[in-house]
Amino acid sequence: MAVWTLGSAVLLLTVNLSAAWTNGNVRLVGGQTPYEGRVEVYYSGEWGTVCDDNWDLAAAHVVCRSLGLKNASEAVVGGTFGPGSGRIMLDDVSCQGTESSLAQCRSKGWHVNDCKHEEDAGVKCQPKTMLDNTMTYTLDRSAEFSEVLGDLYESQRDCDFNIIVVSAGEPESAEPICTHRLILSLNAEATFLNLTHLNNFTLEVVKECRPFVTDFLKYLYTKQIDISLSSAQCIHKLASDYNVKALQEYAGQLFSSLLPQDPSFESQVSLYDYALSTEDPLLKETCLQYLAWNCEALANSSAWSRLGAEVLGALLSRSDLVVPDEIFLLQALERWILVKWENADSSNGSTNLQVERELLGLIRFPMIPPEQLYDIQFNSSVYLSQPALYQAKILLGLQFHTVSYQKLKIHIDRVTEDYNPRIYTSPTWSYTYTATTNNYNYQYQYNNGYYGRGQSGSFQTPKHPSLLFQSQMLYWSVGVHMSRESCRNRGYSCEYSSYPAATLTGQSSDASIRYDNKVLLICNDAYVSHVQEFKNNVALLPSNSTLLQSFPCLSTDSTFKFVVRPQYNFYN
Repeated sequence: MAVWTLGSAVLLLTVNLSAAWTNGNVRLVGGQTPYEGRVEVYYSGEWGTVCDDNWDLAAAHVVCRSLGLKNASEAVVGGTFGPGSGRIMLDDVSCQGTESSLAQCRSKGWHVNDCKHEEDAGVKCQPKTMLDNTMTYTLDRSAEFSEVLGDLYESQRDCDFNIIVVSAGEPESAEPICTHRLILSLNAEATFLNLTHLNNFTLEVVKECRPFVTDFLKYLYTKQIDISLSSAQCIHKLASDYNVKALQEYAGQLFSSLLPQDPSFESQVSLYDYALSTEDPLLKETCLQYLAWNCEALANSSAWSRLGAEVLGALLSRSDLVVPDEIFLLQALERWILVKWENADSSNGSTNLQVERELLGLIRFPMIPPEQLYDIQFNSSVYLSQPALYQAKILLGLQFHTVSYQKLKIHIDRVTEDYNPRIYTSPTWSYTYTATTNNYNYQYQYNNGYYGRGQSGSFQTPKHPSLLFQSQMLYWSVGVHMSRESCRNRGYSCEYSSYPAATLTGQSSDASIRYDNKVLLICNDAYVSHVQEFKNNVALLPSNSTLLQSFPCLSTDSTFKFVVRPQYNFYN
């Protein structure tokens, strides 16, 4: 079978050429011409395929141009060029179309997917030809040019443009750095220097970020930079302040490694405030995601009472908030309100009450059991300040628990988030495995017993949160499997390319209820590192690798928590 790479036809036999490939290289396989085929991408010593979820023309353009061809004429889905073998490397690939490599596009991460090889993506490219209609061949040594430019920056020889680095508020700290106008003018990200009208530029930075200015400026020459955990925020701030978008986005992605490192949550809250000030949506969402998945620990920390109303409102609006139950969240919010009352300016009384009403309005009272709804009027320390709101929300909750699905569906004007659960981890709705890993060999511990490399179990939950279903229990079968054989022993087809795989199945034929179940990975009993949804009763899990989990877990101890999330299917 022909494999087409680097713009020329190469028939791969048994010769080992792995040393020639770098992560992110692509090739086309299974096409009738060198310009089409199944997309395969190289990563960590092996080739694998790309899932066609969200596969579009922008991603196809990136593949074709990285092969030295013209743009794509078609993004091909559904395994048209035949199913591949081995791993599926990428899923949910999202490209802008300007990236130089598929590896630079957003995705779920290497090896994380919920696909089969029947969903392998492909492309049809427009060939690059000469006037005589023959094929062209490309020698690409452009990577060496970046190194040459880096050496030129560091030498500061023959330079003609000064960048004056000044610490904010300290004019006496000015330090000139000699650069090259022509080189900088070739980089569209360096337009902030106003090279055509000035002979020098003053770069103002906060004092703490001064040591990283050289790396930042060298990036403008080479478009390459090394970022460590200690430099990430400063590099991000420099990129944000001077509108260097690609660097800003890349540095922001690194914060997922930083967020789990502070159990006090002070750094996470501070970083969210920083994200707001820089108007960086990616960084803002990264911070909110971590705070949402670890909301129980956040609510029990000292940082909770110091949260601003804006971040608290953003959290309470989310359905992926991980908490024991909704009453826990209401009580945590009431504690926050009481602290704000103690420190409130009496002249802003009406404003404070309005903020209070808006935040309380985000509590999902229908998700609170009727007995707890009834107790709120007696136990709540905030109830008397907002009696009308509490009464209306409690009534909404009681209606949810006593009125049938059919009648709710007829009379409900619009479906609100009040009727949807968050990710509730109380024993009523969840089941827990504890796993100890050693070189990715998992042992599972449940009820103080170890069960080997693949284990199954069962538990039960109510059919639905409504009181109408209180006596109707569903039995769920769960498993975590490290291999295809382990998975097949549980009765699944298991034609997936990555493991571990979690399975969760229950028996319910009620079309009025759907289940949006999740599995949580909890790192070393310290923080939620990843949340994965189930698709066709299977969730493919990232291993303990810093490249795959949303918030990397470096520990060998993880807990798998299965969460059942039933909700009325109002759109059925």
